[in-house]
Amino acid sequence: MTWQDGEEERAESRRRLSERLYQTRFDLARTWKIYRRSLLALVGLFMVISVCTIAIFADDIAVEHPGRDIQDTRDVWSIDYEPQRKSPGSEECDMREQKVSLTELRRWDENGTLALSPTKIADDSSFYQDTLVVTEYRALVDRQGYPLPLDLLYLEVSNNSYFWISDELMENNSINQITITYMFDNEEMHHWWMPDWHDVCIFGTNEEGQDMFSKILYGSRVSLKIGFTVATLTVIIGTIIGSISGYFGGRVDEVIMRITDIFFAVPGLILALAFVAALQAVDDFTLPLWFALLVPIGLLAVFVRSHIDETLLPKSIASDSPSDSSYAFVRTILLFGTIFVFLVLGPWEYVFEIGESRTWRLAATILALCFIGFILVVDRHFIDMIPTKGIGTRAKDALDWRNPYRYLTFRTIIIFIAAATVFSWSGNDEGSITVIENFDRLWKIQIALVFTGWPGYARLIRGQVLYVKEMTFVEAARSVGAPSGRIMFRHILPNAWAPLLVAFTLDIGGTILSASGLSFIGLGAEPGAAEWGKLVSDGRAFFPMDKWLVFYPGMAILVTTLGFNLLGDGLRDVVDPKNRR
Repeated sequence: MTWQDGEEERAESRRRLSERLYQTRFDLARTWKIYRRSLLALVGLFMVISVCTIAIFADDIAVEHPGRDIQDTRDVWSIDYEPQRKSPGSEECDMREQKVSLTELRRWDENGTLALSPTKIADDSSFYQDTLVVTEYRALVDRQGYPLPLDLLYLEVSNNSYFWISDELMENNSINQITITYMFDNEEMHHWWMPDWHDVCIFGTNEEGQDMFSKILYGSRVSLKIGFTVATLTVIIGTIIGSISGYFGGRVDEVIMRITDIFFAVPGLILALAFVAALQAVDDFTLPLWFALLVPIGLLAVFVRSHIDETLLPKSIASDSPSDSSYAFVRTILLFGTIFVFLVLGPWEYVFEIGESRTWRLAATILALCFIGFILVVDRHFIDMIPTKGIGTRAKDALDWRNPYRYLTFRTIIIFIAAATVFSWSGNDEGSITVIENFDRLWKIQIALVFTGWPGYARLIRGQVLYVKEMTFVEAARSVGAPSGRIMFRHILPNAWAPLLVAFTLDIGGTILSASGLSFIGLGAEPGAAEWGKLVSDGRAFFPMDKWLVFYPGMAILVTTLGFNLLGDGLRDVVDPKNRR
């Protein structure tokens, strides 16, 4: 075979690819035409885009920024208690009350002091203070709070950062400490896009003296991360389980649906609380390297099985395979279960750990895949009585290098990711893979929400699969011997995704609301974290006197949740078949 022999196939592939791109552009244009009919849907889209944009550019928009703790594991907001619980736009955000010890100045025979910021923590965990430029000093009091004449203190003429203390005050031994109240040049905290009278502390400050506007901006990152992570994982898990349940039916469907009934019988929030409490002692999520590699090996094994069925074994006898889908599923579970037990409890760990070099680990991985392929071929040969004559020739001809377009599929992407993961992890020197290094409360509530959220998606996709699998194109795919996995993920799911997309969009807002609720009752974000639910919880102690501490983070939750709900409603109109006519 030569490259020229595949020219006709390549031309056909290019034609199909061009048609697919044209159809995609046409579908997107029609989708946007339907979506923009609803004003509320456009408002929701604008709100979601705004929140996502704010989260991306929070570093550039915010005026205060978190640092890192000593272990460099999480963001930490510095606490200086100044200005403390000041209302939005307060001029006291440009004001500083600095205590000066006269006893210490007398000891060093000094008559002045610099205007310094509160103590801060540098990136290397050292302490420092910034020198401030004073624009006006307003008050001078002693330790007991009694006012002193302002002429006892004056600014250096050539240096607006240095206060001179008069000899009269220095010689008065009855006064050991004074407090200077002054305005300083706080340009870093000002927002250039706001009016001059309200361009600082636009959302006020909290009990720790931190800028609420900045914390709410950074809180958008936390909330969106939780929303998208939880919604994505629950969709993946629920889709796989629901597809299996709806497609195979019978006892498989009965068992899976009874498990989902158990989850539905317990309130989701209560179950999430119990799950978070059970994970309190877990600090990180680390897997041994030999065990972690079973994940990409398992993905590759799935495609090895599909490849064996499609290319290595004769297609003419595919229709002779058992027609009972429940039997086929149970057989698949038993087969892969046997392989998994052999790899986990058998010699896989010992073979893998013979050597620590990347070469040996890659060789062990290839050996494991060859073993899986051998078991699958033996299973088809002895159980289905499929002859293996000529399998070597078919294996050599399986890779059609003349037409690379045939490999532009989702399967190729998964295989590439799994292979890249195996190659990357094989060079690990520690012998373990840390999936989540800092398994803090936020990760715990994400796992808890995934654990309690997948049954809803499983029920939803099961109903869609039960409907689509009875259509004629599925029967046609089954009649030509297409494997169950290909029928489910290539033919059924693409025609059942519409309600799933709507539920996914709506669930992002619901997840953000649930995570904020868990943080509000103390089981979510760590104390001091920039998370909206935690900010509301911290501010409720001062409500309604300092209502902005609750109002602004509450409005952030409202806008984000409402935006995703309106977006989901708009997508529901798009996927409605009545609007597609």
